[in-house]
Amino acid sequence: MLCIFWVLGSMGKNPVTGQPEPVYSVVQRNIWIGLVSAPVVTLCLFLTLYILGTYLHTQLRLSEEYLKNPTIMLFFGKFAPSAVYTICINIFRSVYKYIATWLTDKENHRLQTSYEFHLIWKLLLFNFINSFSSLFYIAFWLQDLDLLRSHLAAQLITNQILDQFPETLMPYAKVQYEKWRLKRELRNEQKKRTARGENVDPNFEALRDQATIESELPEYLGTFDDYLELFLQFGYCFLFSSAFPIAALFALINNVIEIRGDGFKLCNIMQRPFARPANSIGPWQLAFELMGFAAVTTNLALIYVSPPVHEYFSHASDGQLIMAFVVIEHLLIFAKLGMTVLIPTVPRDVAIAMAKTEYDMKLAVKERRAQESRKEIEAQIQAKRWSRRAVRGDPRQGASPSTRSLPTSPQDDVTFVRSIN
Repeated sequence: MLCIFWVLGSMGKNPVTGQPEPVYSVVQRNIWIGLVSAPVVTLCLFLTLYILGTYLHTQLRLSEEYLKNPTIMLFFGKFAPSAVYTICINIFRSVYKYIATWLTDKENHRLQTSYEFHLIWKLLLFNFINSFSSLFYIAFWLQDLDLLRSHLAAQLITNQILDQFPETLMPYAKVQYEKWRLKRELRNEQKKRTARGENVDPNFEALRDQATIESELPEYLGTFDDYLELFLQFGYCFLFSSAFPIAALFALINNVIEIRGDGFKLCNIMQRPFARPANSIGPWQLAFELMGFAAVTTNLALIYVSPPVHEYFSHASDGQLIMAFVVIEHLLIFAKLGMTVLIPTVPRDVAIAMAKTEYDMKLAVKERRAQESRKEIEAQIQAKRWSRRAVRGDPRQGASPSTRSLPTSPQDDVTFVRSIN
């Protein structure tokens, strides 16, 4: 009983409707977040850092061996740890997604927006550390820009290739197999009906078979994975763009392929999704904005630690360089904030067009309601007229509506309309 109460909570009253509804205590939710969710997430992050340390140790050892003995095998071998590390973090990312979903389900949030907010930030924190911690370590601890470029290229390209398999190719192969299996079963059923002498319309059978096949397609799970993929790609391109500018070209090629892949997936692999109205992209907007501010800082820091800068400003002290870095960073951040304020999210002409459309829709609805009200009043007046004639015994009340002349007592109609209003 205590477990049921802990999971489901108790019955309370809705503050808006006043109706009884299950209420989950905020204290219980915070206890679960503090004693279960936070420690599990922290443990996963430490495990990610341990995998990172193992990768870096192997990578540095192979790089040292290549410097001592530069062979072709060691040249390609020094890229192997980056590819293996990328595969490992992708596997761990999938496992962590199930863990984060389970933890958020147990938190028992009342609103869907609150649930999505906590789930997204759990996954964003993990994926940020899982994907970018090694790059930060190489860039600012080892300060090896060549290793940073090779690792960033391997990680970006490997992610783009691996994302296509679980996102498009594997579902397509599974759907094709299911279609083949269903078509075979439907053909067998058709042969049995033909053997029994049952006649069925071929057009009806074709429509029924198509509906059966489409009903077995997997449901579209939403845009979360697509947003997460774009978020990580945005980080790879902009956090270290000064060290690897060509990353934007790889991202452009991937996005061109991704657009066609997503369209193919929605048209041939998934069930047709229902449209969900939304005011914005939710927590993702804040995540992308924070990534933009972080990109300003990391790129200036990369420029600061690069050897050509120190050689060019050899006469300047470290304090002067740090001060110049801080001033330029603040100027760029203020410029970014200024552009955010000056450039509206929705252009003015688009906002005016949307407002006009909404106004026209309101006028059309208002006119439609006015017409319906007039027709209803006229019908009530007409019914009142014929009912009065029937009471008075007017011989015209049996005539057809098209041959009946209008009554000559408008005063009664005015009184009736006033009574309706």
